Amino acid sequence: MIASNSTSTDVPWYYSSKPSLVDGVPDHYLALAALFVAYWAPSLFFHYLDTRDWKALEKYRIHDSAEVSSRNRVSRTAVIWTVIFQQVVQTVLGLFWLSAEHSVVPDHGGNVAAISRQLSLVLGSGEYAQSILSSLAYYIYWWAIPVLQFLVAIFIIDTWQYFLHRSMHMNKFLYRHFHSWHHRLYVPYAFGALYNHPLEGLLLDSLGAIIAESVSGLSTRQAALLFSIATLKTVDDHCGYRFPFDPLQVMSSNNADYHDIHHQQIGLKSNFAQPFFVHWDVILGTQMTRQEMERRKQNNRSKTE
Repeated sequence: MIASNSTSTDVPWYYSSKPSLVDGVPDHYLALAALFVAYWAPSLFFHYLDTRDWKALEKYRIHDSAEVSSRNRVSRTAVIWTVIFQQVVQTVLGLFWLSAEHSVVPDHGGNVAAISRQLSLVLGSGEYAQSILSSLAYYIYWWAIPVLQFLVAIFIIDTWQYFLHRSMHMNKFLYRHFHSWHHRLYVPYAFGALYNHPLEGLLLDSLGAIIAESVSGLSTRQAALLFSIATLKTVDDHCGYRFPFDPLQVMSSNNADYHDIHHQQIGLKSNFAQPFFVHWDVILGTQMTRQEMERRKQNNRSKTE
């Protein structure tokens, strides 16, 4: 049952009324810096694991180190410089797109009160309705609306990336001139997650993020959180490890193993979904499991014998 002691002047634990989360650093600068850290911090961690010859890691590795060197068609140095270039472009765009939020604190109490007035028109003037009105308005404003904004943004990002990604595989011109860059990495690794043709990076990642933020109405801080999580997950999806204790791999079946199948020759036209969930692959019949991939490989070997 909703508690009846929440008032329009209360704020939840996650909210800060400070003009900027870090003193002296505008939130839009912090948001852009967070994306850089969210990419390179886990990338360096996974790269460190790649350089270790620890037997305990072997059961979690999707591919061995020798396979990475022999099958990939681009050097790690080229990957790093291409990713940095894309991040510079994204940062410049972000500086133009994001703006520091107004220093005046929003009238949250007034906004909650406005929701309360709208609810009273629906719930009526009964004693029980009036007793829960302020609390219900509070939870709608501080919890339901932000969660809905995140879900809308996630749906838009997943939808945008699925159909654009799929079109780049189905259209030979787009694949040959743009998306084939990313598939020079037959065996993905963490810091190769954003190794793309610059134009693809602009369309797939930057434009998709702008559309998602605009439609869902995310604040700068909300956008910083969501896109940092998306960046962490993108790196994790290319990390080359199946860790059962990795929260980013547990939260969704769209994980490192799932995306690795897409990077294999036999799975190039499957598993287009990214970065969050797999619903579009399931609905449109483009999903391939590890078991199905191995079965197809076995069938292909049988035909050649």
